[in-house]
Amino acid sequence: MRSICWTVAVALSVVFLTAGCGTMGGGQKANAIYDTQRRVASLDKQLSGSVEKLNQNTAELIARLDATDQQLKSLQSQVEESAAKSNLVEKKLDNLTNSLARYFRSGAMPPPAAPGGGEIPPPTGEPLVYSPSREATPAPAPGPAAPAAPLPPPSATSAASPAPAATPAAPIAAAPAAPIGTGNPEADYTQAQKSYASENYKAALEQFDAFLTQYPTSENAPNALFWKAKALQSLEQHEQAIAEFEKLRTNYPTSVRVPYAMLYQAICQAKLGQTARASELMQEVIRNYPMTPAADQAKTEIKRLKPN
Repeated sequence: MRSICWTVAVALSVVFLTAGCGTMGGGQKANAIYDTQRRVASLDKQLSGSVEKLNQNTAELIARLDATDQQLKSLQSQVEESAAKSNLVEKKLDNLTNSLARYFRSGAMPPPAAPGGGEIPPPTGEPLVYSPSREATPAPAPGPAAPAAPLPPPSATSAASPAPAATPAAPIAAAPAAPIGTGNPEADYTQAQKSYASENYKAALEQFDAFLTQYPTSENAPNALFWKAKALQSLEQHEQAIAEFEKLRTNYPTSVRVPYAMLYQAICQAKLGQTARASELMQEVIRNYPMTPAADQAKTEIKRLKPN
């Protein structure tokens, strides 16, 4: 801005010199140039305050936009976490529905539970299966006693056969995790997420690893790497999890997962007794990502590292 003003001053000076060459003396020319420079300097001084204020407002606006962007990314991460938990609840409801359907199709219901655990046994002398023929019928009126007739010998056809015992329903086997590799990255990523949400961490680890191999340039690649590391952490393979969290920070430094990767990496290192490095990482999360939930959790976790 100042350079523009001085350029204008020089241009005006040249104009004055050119226009007044024949009519103005040397002293008048010098006064005109000085007056022009003084006015330009005054204008520059007036504008400098406005420019500085404008720059300050622009910097504040950029800072607010950055904070809003971080909050939006954090909300996106929370939505994804909620979706994973929702998949787990949905799977449990499906298993419960299938279990009830099998009991209804077999015509038997599961026995009631005893107060101390286990199944309540049927009363002594009572059959396991309900029979309508065992309903109470009115007794005949007493009459004169008839002589006892000799009993016929029992036959194979007339012998009463015992009531068949109820066959317990076979337990429902857990469905194996579906393999990925359909060629659809969205479907494969969703399948791996379902495995993790159902706490099948071994299958989730294999599926996220296969996803990263098949779709290394997918937009979900940083997310898959994060959940792969989380699966390793859940399997208590802390050293391998630390290596994957480090890889996420190196390969995807702008990912919204980075502060959470740093937090969980610090937790893994604390599990291995590396409390100094864990404390440094948590402090870095608090310092560099203060607006994220990861920073709030880091503040809580770092207190646990300090001795009482």
